[in-house]
Amino acid sequence: MYCRLMAYAVTQAAQQVTVGPPGGPTYAIPASFTITTTGEPPYDLRLRLAWSEAERRHTLREATFTSTDECEPVRMSKIMRVAIAELIERALQDHVLGEDGWPGVVAAQPSDADQEHVDALVYLLSVALGGQRPSATVAVARGLSPASGPKRVSIARQLGLIPATEPGKPSAGLSTFDRTARAGTADDGATSQPSGRRGRRRSE
Repeated sequence: MYCRLMAYAVTQAAQQVTVGPPGGPTYAIPASFTITTTGEPPYDLRLRLAWSEAERRHTLREATFTSTDECEPVRMSKIMRVAIAELIERALQDHVLGEDGWPGVVAAQPSDADQEHVDALVYLLSVALGGQRPSATVAVARGLSPASGPKRVSIARQLGLIPATEPGKPSAGLSTFDRTARAGTADDGATSQPSGRRGRRRSE
């Protein structure tokens, strides 16, 4: 898979949205992001994400792939190997959380805060920022084994702080951005658009 070590730049909108369980605590995050990577084969990338109120997470709205090799066209076989979900998760979480990371989210809460509410905040924020393993993130934020995360999430869910899952489906917002990008490409009938001698494929 590509993008594991890819350098990136992130820009954000001034508008913000609030994430958190009923009764708080909450965390304000930008309502949209644009992630760009350049100079890393096989493609320069531009990913535009915007907040979905229905899904309570950022969703991929546009993905542009530009070949870094002027003689090499954009190929679907290579697009499918670009780890979009991993790139988005790493870029958004690093950009929003900074050096303190997930432990910083927990540390920023008052000492008398209801810990189930704090767990719910971490879970929902992880989902909002493209997290693929939000239950494990809840544990990591507290310096615990990732295996302890599902139990903490289950308690928060029983208290109505996290939406219930539907049988056979992942929790709210956990379908990967990779699938979103691929479905969008198939549904929208994206076509290759040459730019000079550089191949480009764009899905909007």
